[in-house]
This record gives sequence, structure tokens and C-alpha cells, in this order.
Amino acid sequence: MILVKHARRPAAATLLFLMLVCATACNGSSQTPNRAAGNATGGTLVVACTISTLCSLVADVGGPDIDLHGVVPVGASPETYEPTPSDVVAVSHAEVLFENGLGLEVWLDKLLTSAAEPHVVRVRLSDAVPAAERPTGNPHLWMDPIYAEAYVSDIASALERTDPTHASGYATRAAKERTRLTALDTWIRTQIATIPPDHRAMLCFHDAWYYFDRRYGIENVGAIKPYPGQDPPPGYFAHLITLARTHHVRAVFGEPQFSPKLALTLQSEAGIAVFTNLYDDTLGTTADLSDYEAMMRYDVATIVAALRR
Repeated sequence: MILVKHARRPAAATLLFLMLVCATACNGSSQTPNRAAGNATGGTLVVACTISTLCSLVADVGGPDIDLHGVVPVGASPETYEPTPSDVVAVSHAEVLFENGLGLEVWLDKLLTSAAEPHVVRVRLSDAVPAAERPTGNPHLWMDPIYAEAYVSDIASALERTDPTHASGYATRAAKERTRLTALDTWIRTQIATIPPDHRAMLCFHDAWYYFDRRYGIENVGAIKPYPGQDPPPGYFAHLITLARTHHVRAVFGEPQFSPKLALTLQSEAGIAVFTNLYDDTLGTTADLSDYEAMMRYDVATIVAALRR
């Protein structure tokens, strides 16, 4: 079974119940699965991952051989997320945990401490990309499909090591996923080529598009919120307006999980069109946003339509 949550807060009664369940699980309840026995009998591998975008890649590689729990709900930001007691329970049962790293999941160490699970295989997917190619420390590497291919390879390797019984299945599905991502990269290049060269500049809500822009020759002008969860410092907004005018930015791109207020202010003061429907840290709730490839195709179509104007 693959479980991906949607953003909502539990009611108080539900939260209390989950806290009690958590206390039981963390105290060695008989409800905790016997991981060694599960693998020996060829059962599904219990896996957790941090964000829905990465969960999509993990699910494509793991297929029916894993039972997957996504921590951050669809529609929520991983940079400001606060884990719930149900996350503690799920992670305490996981045999493998996939995270992005590079400071994206600042809450993860605390979650793992609460789960009291020292034996989980923790896989930091950003390590799949050479350090020399990520000198800024920006964590959003998966927004470059070539780097997403590297993520897929590391996902498969971790699953094969942990669950060798199903290694051939993981390897086969990973190969198919890498082929799809190569085709996605080719498609994106053809789409970006339709944008006039002097229109290829983006200003976004937060700096999730650095690697995408670098890969496809789009100028990354800046982000409305340079620091997660914090309003821009004094004078920063005026600086952005100057940059937008200097670089002839035609559109500013926001994301549904964030308030459009700042983007609309930029629109008002700089006369730039605002699009509030890009996805990066999270998938969407509709079929055309339900997995990584669908999300990327949706985003690219949105960007191209905005910048070709």
C-alpha cells in the first residue's frame, strides 16, 4: 500500500488518540512489526519518505514491494512543516527513510528522536548529486530531471540492499523510470525552445527553480521569499522590483501552498503578471499533478505559456 497524506490538521481528540498510540509504539508494543521476519518471508518493505514529490519517485521504483508512508502531506510546505504523532508512529515502523537533505527537512532529526528508531536505513537523496554541482546548497535538486534520475538510482540501490528478495523488481522499475525522465528532459528542452530568448527570465515565490533554470537556460532573477517561513527583509522588495524591471521579467510564479499577497504586491508595483499555480515541494490533488512527471509537465506548460506572452 502507498500512503500519501493530504494537508490537514487533526482534531484535538484525534491528536490525543495518536499521542497515546505513539506512546505505545515507542515503548515496544507488540504492534510494531518484526522487520527481519517481514523481509525473510518476502513481505512488503516498510518505507517512509519526507515529501510527496520524492514519494512519487520512491513509489515508482518500489512498486508493489513497498508499503510507503509520506510524512509531509500533499499541499503543505516541507520547510515549515510540523510533524504529527502519526508521523512518529509511521517512522518508528519504517525500515528505510528517504529524505532530501540540504536543510529542507529541518524537523527530521527531532522526528527520528521521537520515533526512537535507531535501525532505520536513512537515505539522503541529495547526496546523489556531486557536491561540486550544488555549491549554493539549494536543496531543490529534484526540479532538474537529470538530477531526479540520480535520485532514482540511489532509491533503487537502497531498496535493493535492504530488501534483496525483490532486487530485480526494483532494478527493472528504476530503469523504466530513468527512461521516462530522459524523455521528460528532451520534452522540456523542446518546450523551452519555443520561448523567445529575451523572455527567458523567472521570478518565483521561493528559490525552488534554481537547478531547473540552470539546466534549461532560464535566468533565475530571484525569489520573493529568500528565507523559508520568513518575510523578506526591509528593502528587499524594492530590490526585486528593480531586478524585475532590469531583466524584463514577464511573470512572477507563486505556489498554491503560499499566500499570493506578496506576489500580487509585486504585480501591482512592477506591472508583472502573476501565476500562483506552480508545484515543486509538493504534488497536487488532481490527476494532472499526481506524480513527479505529471507535475513537471504541468509546470513546464504553465511557465512556457506565461513567458511566451
